[in-house]
Amino acid sequence: MTFPRKERSQADLVEALADGTGRDARFIAAKCPEVTQFIVSWIREAAHVGNWARVDKFANLAAPLLVPGLGGALREILDSDVAGLNKEDLVEILGEIREVDAVACLFRVAEGSVNKDAPAYWLCQKVISSLGGIGTPEAFECIRRMAAQSWPDAVRWHAAVELEIEDELGFDEDQMLG
Repeated sequence: MTFPRKERSQADLVEALADGTGRDARFIAAKCPEVTQFIVSWIREAAHVGNWARVDKFANLAAPLLVPGLGGALREILDSDVAGLNKEDLVEILGEIREVDAVACLFRVAEGSVNKDAPAYWLCQKVISSLGGIGTPEAFECIRRMAAQSWPDAVRWHAAVELEIEDELGFDEDQMLG
């Protein structure tokens, strides 16, 4: 998919204005009102060509604007399991925007990364946090599954903390943070 010249130049302008954090989202939306209309398609286009820096920058810009369709685009990208993608940012954004339709996708990300994420399990931690932010019964059920014996202790501990059941599971905080 490619965009007409005018839309491509708008995307380039918005990318140049964005700092990658989303703090400037309201300013950019005021300066370039079309951003909310096009940014999801710009994210998909950037993903299609493997421009992960642009995906990340636009996703961080779209999140505080609560752009419709953002969650769907991020789920598609995460489910594609492509190399070179900073999954952590997209996982965090799905939690920030409370994308209820992302619960299964987030759990798949954790399952797919757990063997590669050791020893700190940063991606799993972000999945747990995002699921907690989404806060649906389905999200909490996924967190409960991550607190099960089949998961590494560090992941289980973070899941238990999110569920506020770490004492129930007999975790020693000093040992876990060690």
